[in-house]
Amino acid sequence: MKFQLQGKAYHMVIESAADLKAARETDETLWVATGAPISAFRLDMEFLRYLDQDQDQRIKSGELKNAVDWLLSVLSDPGGIDRAATDLRPETVNDLHPDGKFIRPLLERIRGDDPTVSLAKIRKWRARLESRPVSEAGVVLPEAAEREDVRKLMEDLLKVMPGAAHPSGKNGVNEATLHDFLALAKARQAWRAQAAGDEPGGRSEVRPLGDDTPAAHAVYLQIRDAIDRFYALCDVVAMNPDALPQLWPGPPVPQDAENAEDIQSHLRKAPLAQPNPEGLLRIDKRVNPAFARLLHEFRAKLIVPYFDKTDEILNRNDWQRLRTAMERHGEWKAAEPGPHLAPLGAERVREIAESPRLQDVRNLINTQISAAVDLNQVRLTEKLALFQGHLLEFANNFISFPQLYAPDERAAFEEGSLILDGRRFNLAVRVPDRAQYLKGIEGGTMFIMILKLEHPRRPEGWEIAVPATSGRQGNLKVGKHGIFQHVDGTEWFATILHIVDNPISLNEAMAAPFIRLGQSFTRKVEAMTQAAEKKLDQSGEFLESPPPPPPPPPAPGGNGQMLAGGGIAIAALGSSLAFMTKTFAGLTLPQILGGLLVAILAFLIPSAIIAAIRLSKRDLSVFLEAGGWGINSRMRLGRAQRFAFTGKPAYPDNSSFQRNRIWWLVRALWIVFALYLAVQTLS
Repeated sequence: MKFQLQGKAYHMVIESAADLKAARETDETLWVATGAPISAFRLDMEFLRYLDQDQDQRIKSGELKNAVDWLLSVLSDPGGIDRAATDLRPETVNDLHPDGKFIRPLLERIRGDDPTVSLAKIRKWRARLESRPVSEAGVVLPEAAEREDVRKLMEDLLKVMPGAAHPSGKNGVNEATLHDFLALAKARQAWRAQAAGDEPGGRSEVRPLGDDTPAAHAVYLQIRDAIDRFYALCDVVAMNPDALPQLWPGPPVPQDAENAEDIQSHLRKAPLAQPNPEGLLRIDKRVNPAFARLLHEFRAKLIVPYFDKTDEILNRNDWQRLRTAMERHGEWKAAEPGPHLAPLGAERVREIAESPRLQDVRNLINTQISAAVDLNQVRLTEKLALFQGHLLEFANNFISFPQLYAPDERAAFEEGSLILDGRRFNLAVRVPDRAQYLKGIEGGTMFIMILKLEHPRRPEGWEIAVPATSGRQGNLKVGKHGIFQHVDGTEWFATILHIVDNPISLNEAMAAPFIRLGQSFTRKVEAMTQAAEKKLDQSGEFLESPPPPPPPPPAPGGNGQMLAGGGIAIAALGSSLAFMTKTFAGLTLPQILGGLLVAILAFLIPSAIIAAIRLSKRDLSVFLEAGGWGINSRMRLGRAQRFAFTGKPAYPDNSSFQRNRIWWLVRALWIVFALYLAVQTLS
């Protein structure tokens, strides 16, 4: 096994099937990665799904080892792996392998007169099998039936039953669909039998008004609570007749009622009719206008047909009888099994449940055995073609990362290049969850930008993480826009959403303390300026306002103490200035500048050492692990990688540069100043 130094770590060299086998037998601690999310890779999605054996959306080292073992055991000739070919030759398949004995004859069937079978041809076979009316799971589409009545039966079933998913994207009928329908049909038949009655008009105990019961029950539900309240108030009046004025016609309409809805709401809080000790609801007398229409509908649909009388008086006993009948119907209705079957009608449900054509549907379902065998063989063949064509590439993006450090190549987890702030950032990875990613890079030492990518014809905007590995921060800030060039050739509009701020270069790290000092000084000056402005504003207000009363006389000795304190302060300041003047007067200009230089170096050298140590710890493993990777190796950034991942392209050859006179004047002044210092130092 050969290893190559990449990013200050050794990566395996995997260039052939033999290297792949050797890498599989190498301990995983020597692999760069041990796990990664599927979403991180720009590879064939079906290949990744076959690789992800437990379907947890992650590829782990054990799954890659199993894939290598399976591939090398199914192939008798690994030459296709070396070529990264997705086309298969039947003679290269080991027909002694449990899977190979199915794959080889299928390849011979598919290829016809061609020497090889392409991945595209294998996928055409798979699509054809998956679109068959009967799937491998025994899900039958109506078009699978040859008889029209069988097809119609299945279509009616799928109108009222959810069915089961078919690979074509439609829903079909399976054994569970038939079982659930027949159970519901039987339960509905028993339920409907409870409503059967020999009385005229189809009346029964649970349908006291026959076919008119559902409509009458709907009216009953609207007025039930109001009638119950009316009879409760009748009991109050029977016990205390003096309470009637408080109950009827109810409290006065509030004076602040602003619209009709407020008034109607107020009326509905009053009784629907005048309570009385006899407990008689007289619909022919004065009633609450808010209930008038509903009361007359209640009389027409319930009182008259149920009691077969035309008067407009309902006593308490009749109300209880009617209430019991309606509640019994409500309980029966609530217990309805399979209400979603109702659109078919009771007769059609019974007809389907008793139809001999159900056996024809079952016969179609039983053809799943042969369908499953054929489709499974095609999927195994597709898996072999994908593993032969892509497993070597995947290993070079999991076990080792040679393409990540190659200037002219792209790793399978790289997304493209960002052009922003006059620079090109060549390393970008997908960020599926920004909050999780930011949590993962806490404590890191890299300058990382999180950007949102948008495209006018692609509404599915997404986010990427991009590190800045050389240069300075410059104008990189939240909200800045740029262009992202994806590896597929598309161009996206990019916006910085978040920045993880760390020094990018040694110069920037050394300048950081001075920048912070300058910012602190600026903040203090701004604070002093704001305070002065505030005092000035207050003095202006004082001049505009009437003069305040004279201050009280000072305490004895107060002014003297103030003057004494001020004198001491002025004396101390003068003494300091005198000392500084005397000290600098005895020094030459070079000595002064040299002293300042020594002071600056005394501050810069420790800062430079700390910055160099911090920058040397920049590690791409943190950059990837935040996105869900499991990384073994330290991926330190070398000089070549820093400028490869972030850089500014050189100007074209034979370019000319023109500068204005101010630039030349400033440059000349600096030269004159440097010469003056040199002469003074030598003299």
